[in-house]
Amino acid sequence: MRMGRPTKRRRDAKQQTQTQTAKPKFASPTLVVGQISPDVVSSILGPALTDLAVQSVEDYADAVLNYEHANQFAAAGKGEEEVVEVEMDLDGNIQQQQVEDAPMPPSSQRLFSSQLDIENLTELLTSTSQHFSTSTNSWKVHANAAKFERLLDEKYGRFRPFIESHPNVEIFIKNVQRKYAMGAFSPFRKSGPPVGKTTSIMLLFMMHRNGVRMDALLLAATFFLVGLQPWALVGLVIIGKWEMDRRKRKRIGGMSKKIATVEAYYASALGDDDNLSEEEEIKAKYALLDTPVGTKFNPADLSLRDEEYDVIVLGSGPDTLYVGALLARAGKKLVVLSPSDDVSGCVTMGDKNSSVLGKNIPFDVHGMNVTQLSRQQELLAPALCTSTDTQGGIRFSRIGSNLDGYAHSILSVPGLGTDNTSAECIPVVLNATGSLASLAEYCSTCLGDGFPGVDLDGKDNGNSNSLSYLKACNQINAGSADYYLSKLYNAKESNSYQEASIRTASTFLNKCLPLNTHVRSLMAAIGMMNENLCPDKTSMAAHVTNICAMTSEEGLSYPVGGPRAICHALTSVIEQCGGRVVAGVSLQELL
Repeated sequence: MRMGRPTKRRRDAKQQTQTQTAKPKFASPTLVVGQISPDVVSSILGPALTDLAVQSVEDYADAVLNYEHANQFAAAGKGEEEVVEVEMDLDGNIQQQQVEDAPMPPSSQRLFSSQLDIENLTELLTSTSQHFSTSTNSWKVHANAAKFERLLDEKYGRFRPFIESHPNVEIFIKNVQRKYAMGAFSPFRKSGPPVGKTTSIMLLFMMHRNGVRMDALLLAATFFLVGLQPWALVGLVIIGKWEMDRRKRKRIGGMSKKIATVEAYYASALGDDDNLSEEEEIKAKYALLDTPVGTKFNPADLSLRDEEYDVIVLGSGPDTLYVGALLARAGKKLVVLSPSDDVSGCVTMGDKNSSVLGKNIPFDVHGMNVTQLSRQQELLAPALCTSTDTQGGIRFSRIGSNLDGYAHSILSVPGLGTDNTSAECIPVVLNATGSLASLAEYCSTCLGDGFPGVDLDGKDNGNSNSLSYLKACNQINAGSADYYLSKLYNAKESNSYQEASIRTASTFLNKCLPLNTHVRSLMAAIGMMNENLCPDKTSMAAHVTNICAMTSEEGLSYPVGGPRAICHALTSVIEQCGGRVVAGVSLQELL
């Protein structure tokens, strides 16, 4: 007898015994219990289908035997009397009906009707079993191929032939899908922002102190603090640029989709006659220039009072009419009211009895010398352009000639270039050919300034203060367009031209040209030619603009026909767009 604790039996021992002796749920009746064959066709489906086939053949054989016995019985009873069943209707009439008891043959449309069909079924099952039970599993290869074909149809559809002919495209698509599933195309960096928050805030603060634009600061903040990917940052820049361009292309409220097409201002003077000679065309244009600009105000005409306008423009001169022409081309209905009899602002001179002066000669009071002509033509084109001419028939003539370097101004400053303050001076000729270099050379030769030297690379190596001053003025004037646009759109951006506008010209002159008083006087005179003000009362912005205009390489130009030609062209645009230009209106009474 063994002493001690009894031996413990495992809890799953009984379950293992039951599992070993249990009969499988789907097992063939011909197999031994516990031996399951993977060949389902030969072990389960084959015997069942064979039994059904044998049963169908036996049923068909029984049906054929019964049909033969019925035919024999019918042939034996042909000599006997026919069996007649008599029926009587409600009226007492006897109806005779012959009973047909001829046997019907069995249907031959059976799946299995002979031993040959059973043998064919057995052969089919054997081949199927061998196909699915081979060690190479070729049926799986065919099944996978069929599945792959179906997936190609579902995934690519009509593009399947292209994908099959270009397998590299499919490989690229799969790589992109795999990278997308792994998060490679996420706009945020996996490792977080590239730098810490403290460093990012310091960088943003330094960028703000250095005058970086606000949109650039926002992009930098998204990169440093949020941790955007570089390609996502580039995408934001592209989207922002596209949105800004779309807003710039957006039409102003009330502006038509298409700008109205106008004709040249002299088209009405020439009429519809296309056979006019060149002399007749010139006479017609001169006759148009003799007439004042605008329609004379008639107090009896009540249409001006009763008609409604979108905009009323008060004033005279090319600047007033230019504003009116731009608004008219933008789709606004407007009227220009001028207190003078000639909206162009010109004074008509002449003697009716004189054959030299003529009867009506427009005299330019304000001066229409135009500098930087290419820029001025770009500004005039939106208001004057026609279907055939971007300038609406307006042409400019350059002052001077090639012989004198297109000289446009002669400047005389009392005491300039002399040792006393008398009226004696050395005149300065301003021209367009090499204006900066020629003016600096004049200052060096006649005023004692440094020599403007140039090395072999084209860089300045001289000590000319006047040339350095002129170049500084050009750099400051480069931001004038942005400054005036910021005034229109209430922008808060600042540049060097804005800083110059709040300072006087004397401050800049004394700081840049402290030693040579003659050079300082010359630069002050060039910068205030049309201002008639002292340097300490002139804005530095106006001083810089005048210097750049007088020393421009394009020189000065004057409109052919004078300011009256430009005003006639602008008036023609306003009237063709549905507006009016009225002269001789008492603005005090109107207001």
